[in-house]
Amino acid sequence: MNETSSFNGRHYPQLDALRGIAALMVVLNHFVLVGPLWWVAKSPLRVLALGHEAVILFFILSGFVLTLQLMSGRRVTYRDYVVKRICRIYLPYLCVLFAAFSAISLINVEPIAWAGSWFNDIWTGSFSGREILDHLLFIGQYKANRVLPVIWSLIYEMRISLTMPLVVYGVSRFSARTCLAAALCISLVSFLFAMARNGNETGSPSFSGDWAMTAHYLGMFIVGATLARHRASWQGWLAKGNRTKLVLAASLALYFLSRLVLSITSGAIGQYIYDWCVVAGAAGLVCTAIASKRFTLVLARRPVVFLGTISYSLYLTHTVVLLAVIHLMPASGSAWGAITMAAVLVIPVAAVTHLVIERPSILLGKFLTGRSVTAPSRANQTS
Repeated sequence: MNETSSFNGRHYPQLDALRGIAALMVVLNHFVLVGPLWWVAKSPLRVLALGHEAVILFFILSGFVLTLQLMSGRRVTYRDYVVKRICRIYLPYLCVLFAAFSAISLINVEPIAWAGSWFNDIWTGSFSGREILDHLLFIGQYKANRVLPVIWSLIYEMRISLTMPLVVYGVSRFSARTCLAAALCISLVSFLFAMARNGNETGSPSFSGDWAMTAHYLGMFIVGATLARHRASWQGWLAKGNRTKLVLAASLALYFLSRLVLSITSGAIGQYIYDWCVVAGAAGLVCTAIASKRFTLVLARRPVVFLGTISYSLYLTHTVVLLAVIHLMPASGSAWGAITMAAVLVIPVAAVTHLVIERPSILLGKFLTGRSVTAPSRANQTS
């Protein structure tokens, strides 16, 4: 099968690959938070470890892909849709959460001086029954630096996924401009409300599962949904002249350099502008990944395709691997050895998790909703 094949109904393989690259950037982002790698964040190499930007790209990809599924012409009941989302997102998460708590109980978890504050805040200390229950139920307010640091984005992904049929209904009945204006307004109002309410707290409200921030990120899903609904229009526009190259260049600049906005203004408005500059860049990357043959060929390379295949498992498991390996090798003299060992293991662990947990969960969702389990798996594009 040609991995660079174009849209065949509901699936763009190149978007899987794009998700895989974003997942790898999240992995790098967490690695550079560990003590000996602190310098990366202050060097030009920091553009390879943009975790927040990657999450925004995830949200736009999810809005795009879920819209394609819901508009595919095949009738899907809301019950079946929810069952598939639970099997796709929650069941693999639950298995990795169990692995994390098992590691915490089996490993001698003590503060490690050389690993830094981010590392030492995650698994140290006791976990209350309420905290464990919240993680199991996958609802409520969360401390993102506890157990699984990626949980915050999964909370928003699950909440917003449950509203996507309504989003798709809206974008199918209004113009692209109206939908994008609505996305900006919903995002702005909710973002300012969340920032004002959490003004005295040090951390970002994003990391606590704040309900107002859910609406902020909903705006990004709406952007993805709008791109999917009006894809024929923008594909035709990009096909003229050198527009694809220009849009790709502008998108890369916005995606990788928007953080500079925070050096100008770091308040709520600055953060909002930064987020939406990244949204614009990520949206452009999605469009050009589909429209540009050269970009598609890059994304079709086997290592990138493989990353796309295991991207969700990689996203879920990499912090567990990083934390477990370093806690097993806590001596200061083994710091670089521990980091290297963790780096070597994250891809194999993610690949095994995909085969043993993620893929069976997807097939279970198909079985429970009456679909043949022999149908081709679209593991990453069911986001």
